[in-house]
Amino acid sequence: MNHQEIVNQTSQFAGVTHSFVVNVQGQVSATSAPLSDPEMGAVVSSMYSNIAVQIKRMQRGTLKRLVVETEVGITLLSGLAGGGDIMVIFAEVTNDFNLSKLMEAVSRY
Repeated sequence: MNHQEIVNQTSQFAGVTHSFVVNVQGQVSATSAPLSDPEMGAVVSSMYSNIAVQIKRMQRGTLKRLVVETEVGITLLSGLAGGGDIMVIFAEVTNDFNLSKLMEAVSRY
């Protein structure tokens, strides 16, 4: 499955407002809509790799997914199989939003 297909599938979940895929260099390879900040890919790549290093230093294994909750909603970062690409999902917590189902679906990629 290509990155655009993954983005299209994850965008169908209730509450998801935006999803995109970023490579290790911070370049966006697929997106559900244009990003408002052109540096977003670089920020995500840097953040994910820095946290991955700290998780290894804490001897907690390899980072697979990261969930961040803020007053704006949920941000889910998930490493994609085979290559270091990162799936990024922004979601609002609504009555229909189900983080467990979203994480289960994303873990398949």
